[in-house]
Amino acid sequence: VTSPDEVVGSMDVIETSPDSDLADALRAGNGRAIARLFDLYGAHVERVLIRTVGRDAEMEDMIQDVFLGAYRSGPNYQGNDAQLKAWISRIAVFTARGYLRKRKRRWWLRSADPVEMPEQSSREPSPHTSEVLRRTYAALDQMDADLRIPFALRELEAMELTEIAEACECSVSTVKRRLAAARKAFERLAK
Repeated sequence: VTSPDEVVGSMDVIETSPDSDLADALRAGNGRAIARLFDLYGAHVERVLIRTVGRDAEMEDMIQDVFLGAYRSGPNYQGNDAQLKAWISRIAVFTARGYLRKRKRRWWLRSADPVEMPEQSSREPSPHTSEVLRRTYAALDQMDADLRIPFALRELEAMELTEIAEACECSVSTVKRRLAAARKAFERLAK
């Protein structure tokens, strides 16, 4: 029989031991495993979401949705610790895609101009940088999610083609085709 202190102590190992098997803890439904996953990949998930969706007032909710999705699908996770970054990236991509589709459906509900960027919470960028960002995300907002996501992951997040293919659950050749189409669309929209 295990005491509650022993259970908590064994869960603490997940947070502190770099050699622990985080994948097994996720499959076991261990809540501390999700906290450890967030510690490891929270910044990466945020970058993926910012690059694919743009800065948004709902960013914290989207990040939470990614890790909630990881918690819910953790018991079905088939990979190992080395594959966790790709797995959480895939969840982030699907969260971004769903958000982009939802945002497109409710564009008419917004009171603000859809090309306006929300205020930055950190240091103020230069006016030139702000204008470049505004124009970049205005062009991205007009792109289909299936083109926008791989384009943003490649051009803004500098992910490898294989990483993008895994995150988008498609082949590398499909990613290449989507990137070519996305580049043409972006160039046309950015003019």
